[in-house]
Amino acid sequence: MIGFETDLDDLRASSKELAKAADLTSATHTGVRGQDVPAPDPITGSVMPGLFAPNTAFGKSLGMRGVSAAYEEHRAAVEKMLAKLHRSTQDASQALARVAELYESVDEDNKQRMNRAAYGEQG
Repeated sequence: MIGFETDLDDLRASSKELAKAADLTSATHTGVRGQDVPAPDPITGSVMPGLFAPNTAFGKSLGMRGVSAAYEEHRAAVEKMLAKLHRSTQDASQALARVAELYESVDEDNKQRMNRAAYGEQG
């Protein structure tokens, strides 16, 4: 590539790898979203705790509302961070692809100018 110290194939490969990472982040984000801990229903949960309590990582009848609330707060924060990571990884992938396109366009323009200059000098 004339005038640039980069390989367009490397830029495109990096863009593709970042896109794959974004896909993995998206899958992880979806998985974390599915690990939410529903709060026990205060009415049905107190009448028959074993029957109506949600099946969570904390069991059906442990009564660990504070722990489950802390877990849910942490899980929601992780989910939010994964969503942000997913967006920024996608953006970086698209940016690298665009940089490769721009470099290629500038390189092609430079080649055409050199060809015109060489043709003009010969003609």
